Amino acid sequence: MVKLTHKGLDRSDPNTRYLAIGSRIFRELIHMRAFRRLENIRFLGGIDYLLVRAPNGASGNTRYTRYQHSVGVARLALLYSDAVELSEQDRDLLTAAALLHDIGHAPLSHSLEPIFLEEFGIDHHSATESIILGESPLGREVYDVLRQYSIDVDRLLSLIRGEEADFHLFMNGPINFDTIEGILRSLKYFRPTSGVPTREAVLEAAIRRSGNIDRAIVDRFWLAKDHVYQHFINSPAGILADYVCKFCLRKHLNDSRSESRIQADDYYSTEAEVFKKLPTLRELLTDPEFYDLIVSELSEPITYKKRRFVVKSNEDFFSREDFKRYRQTKESLVFSPQATPSAALEQDLFDGRHQKSSEFFR
Repeated sequence: MVKLTHKGLDRSDPNTRYLAIGSRIFRELIHMRAFRRLENIRFLGGIDYLLVRAPNGASGNTRYTRYQHSVGVARLALLYSDAVELSEQDRDLLTAAALLHDIGHAPLSHSLEPIFLEEFGIDHHSATESIILGESPLGREVYDVLRQYSIDVDRLLSLIRGEEADFHLFMNGPINFDTIEGILRSLKYFRPTSGVPTREAVLEAAIRRSGNIDRAIVDRFWLAKDHVYQHFINSPAGILADYVCKFCLRKHLNDSRSESRIQADDYYSTEAEVFKKLPTLRELLTDPEFYDLIVSELSEPITYKKRRFVVKSNEDFFSREDFKRYRQTKESLVFSPQATPSAALEQDLFDGRHQKSSEFFR
């Protein structure tokens, strides 16, 4: 029976220090400047500032970071490594890939990335590779540590790209370390969260697959992913937050000719540094009248991609052909905030955070 345990594990703290006990390379990489930068990159991007305008650390009123998420993903990779008894070299490789998978995220993550790609040809895929290979403005520290521990950098990048089917598909399948950590972290914004499976429970069930209970846990997790996309990422609030971030950066780039103009290297900076150059953006995202301000200024509908996540129950869970059972659909849609009163837009976000009737929470 698979049991995910590790000496020193503190289940109450996703940033637990046990990783430093279990992985040699982890304690080196987390001190690198390139990785510490993620402490000032919000996990959900622009919508984080709408969800939590005045964070105070209380349940449901905390902004999470890409740093916390990345440590959480590495934590799952190490738990998996122990459960299946990987060699020390494979453990270091997998932990490093999990820890570094998001190291190339821009300030405000996906909310600003499309404009950086348009203007400078940089996205989180290319930036991640640049940092790992020691070719970014952040220097060679990460690359040097990987070489110090004899990590096959090419294979590590292949794992991050999702090109390898090793490790039970936990780096490239639908049920992966990144998604498990990210979706269950996102659910922390919901209230109540009773009945939500833990990260360990989902990972353990996905490894073991010994009966109907394991199947129900993993299916429930996949439906939770759909819930997060509906009520956060593809919600009116999520659509508007991303739109405002892109609009402000594009306008700044078109209007600014001064030394304060956003440059390509700003991709590798932090949100605090970007907000110094885009103060209007922070003011908008944290303004209590956000919805009224945006709706009054928008002159045209917003095109966005809507994703839905479904379980194909006729496909076998135990065969591990997860691409057949756990499916997603994408659809291009148009959102018109002018057709929706601002009070209703804000209520949608409130309902998403406090929903009690969702099938997921029953």
